[in-house]
Amino acid sequence: MARTDMADVAAERFLSEVGKLDVVRRDVESLVSPYGVVSGVWEMPGLRGLDRVSVHCAMVGSAWPGLIGPEDTYGCGRAVDSADLARFISIAEAAERSAAFLSIDGVETRMGDLTGKPIDMSSIPRCSEREYARADCPLRPFDPEVPIRWVKGLELVSMEERWVPAVMAHYGIHSVTEGERFWNGISTGYALYTDPIEAIVRGACEIIERDMIALTWHQMLRLPKLVVQAPSEQLRYLMKWSEEHFIETYLFDATSDMGVPTVYCLQRAPFDERAQHVVGAATERTLAEAAFKALLEAMLVRLLCYDENTSLRDLADFRSVDDGVRYMGIPERASAFDFLTDEWDERATHTEDSRASLPEDSPSALDVLVNRFAAKGIEAVVVDSTPVEIRQAGLSAVSVIIPALQPMSLVPTAQYFGHRRLYEAPRIMGFECRAEEDLNPWPQPFA
Repeated sequence: MARTDMADVAAERFLSEVGKLDVVRRDVESLVSPYGVVSGVWEMPGLRGLDRVSVHCAMVGSAWPGLIGPEDTYGCGRAVDSADLARFISIAEAAERSAAFLSIDGVETRMGDLTGKPIDMSSIPRCSEREYARADCPLRPFDPEVPIRWVKGLELVSMEERWVPAVMAHYGIHSVTEGERFWNGISTGYALYTDPIEAIVRGACEIIERDMIALTWHQMLRLPKLVVQAPSEQLRYLMKWSEEHFIETYLFDATSDMGVPTVYCLQRAPFDERAQHVVGAATERTLAEAAFKALLEAMLVRLLCYDENTSLRDLADFRSVDDGVRYMGIPERASAFDFLTDEWDERATHTEDSRASLPEDSPSALDVLVNRFAAKGIEAVVVDSTPVEIRQAGLSAVSVIIPALQPMSLVPTAQYFGHRRLYEAPRIMGFECRAEEDLNPWPQPFA
């Protein structure tokens, strides 16, 4: 298969995994019901003139009779040249979100009273003392003497069972207790797929992607620019539309010391009063594939900035995971993105062949990831979060937890500035490392 075809093929990989495309689509559609896992699906208007791009959203249902589902939680699917695929992905992502909100099978106890080995809680991300001292910081240090809920997972390097705090394995956990307020969970590391091994690969890759999103923004890393020398037709289409609408596109090789192809994308629209700067990122099998997905994400994130009902003036106004996009998109925040484009002509240039690809087949890809975790002494735990309704549709839902990597936090006052990864990783990758007081003061512009 030609390398330039990878971005086109990637979109169909999800549907073709089991070789029964129509059956998988039908089973996933069975999840859609006013009283089911996914309560509804609708097509979203896109960007003007971007006619080949389809965007669908699917609302998460309760999945339990009589129980109200999580408010305003949905999955999003986007695809080029396939409305059916966009709809399918939106349903699958909503089902993934739903799995995080369902009941858990675990125990509630102090860490020292567990029967079995917990993950190394001394390695989990934590806020700095400066952050904890803020009155508006929602998090607290972990206290091993306070009972919390725990669930069992499988540590991928040792292949041994590990107890994991339920709040880290199920971000939709109900009624978070005081002792569980050491963690602010979002959907990072959650994945749903026809093949459970591929679900683990994708969950781990998302954590690796979010790690670099956080490191890039907080440490203001001067990433090398990426030039895709043989772009797919779909990538050329997105680039051409952007250029014709006076939007400048900057692609960066954001592959970390984990060695998995990752791309960070910045789009600058000098004449846009709401979305002058937007960003996207993706971790995929190849840099070319990651570039396509990062650019597609950045382009469609732009839509969030046009919400007429949102006016953010202060960090205290943040309520939604989308707020950072809107807050940072306006022209007044333009200087916050200068570190990404300063000395652009002098930066090192990478191409899509600059990084080794991750193997296409799922077992080999997982082997590569596990070997890299082992080489770095990193724990990586997977928790099976598949409820019966999703399993009956032929899908597996997992949550992956890798405490050693830096989380991407969308809470401005809780960015995990006390995590050692934030200060060790830049040096490992050959970048300048900033002390806490010199970190980027602006909130994450991601959603």
